[in-house]
Amino acid sequence: MRRLVVVAVVSSVLMASPALADSATDGVGRVSFGGGLRWTPNGFFNGKAAEAGHANTMAEEFVTAPLGFQGMASFGYGAFEWLELAVDVFGGFESFQLEGWLPFTSVSYGGLIGLRLTRYDFPVTGLVPYLGVQTGPMLVTVTSPSSPGSERIMQAWSVNGGAAYKFTDKLAVYVDVRYLYGRAYVSEIAGRNVGGVWFSAGLTIFFPPTPKRDLDVPGFGGGLRF
Repeated sequence: MRRLVVVAVVSSVLMASPALADSATDGVGRVSFGGGLRWTPNGFFNGKAAEAGHANTMAEEFVTAPLGFQGMASFGYGAFEWLELAVDVFGGFESFQLEGWLPFTSVSYGGLIGLRLTRYDFPVTGLVPYLGVQTGPMLVTVTSPSSPGSERIMQAWSVNGGAAYKFTDKLAVYVDVRYLYGRAYVSEIAGRNVGGVWFSAGLTIFFPPTPKRDLDVPGFGGGLRF
């Protein structure tokens, strides 16, 4: 009797849990909107600033890599069964303080294009994990009333990973973590990391491909697809 109860409970759990699934990526489009925080480590820059007599006014190592805000929009199209073309536009902001100078403001924005390795409904129904590599132009400005401003256009590189979870056929929530590489020069100090680690969350809208329909043409035997 106990064995029957155990079997019944296990069977119920398995039936209630999402089934293992697997859906091809090709032909599916998606648009994502979101934002979050960016963390920008700058140990080298802080060391050079201290040597120049302008030490970072925050002593703790984690705090010397300021947290800033960022926003992003992402456009993807499934070109192959496991591969998606991706175009992202982004913008980020942070501020930092050096001894003897007024606060600095760092703003980064630009666009990225690349590829994402992804699969829909993998390994469970509704889940869409991905890994990507992208590159593109980024414009950075670093300004302070105490120092000449710096503006630079550069080639940025990004590696990212994340996942979306669909709660309807066309809507999902997503999380994304990426490392964005880019550097700008702060006058009289050194090069400064203006990319860092970006944490994002937001909403994704999916655009499934239009299903092909059978066309029954008299004299051709029917079953033509279009």
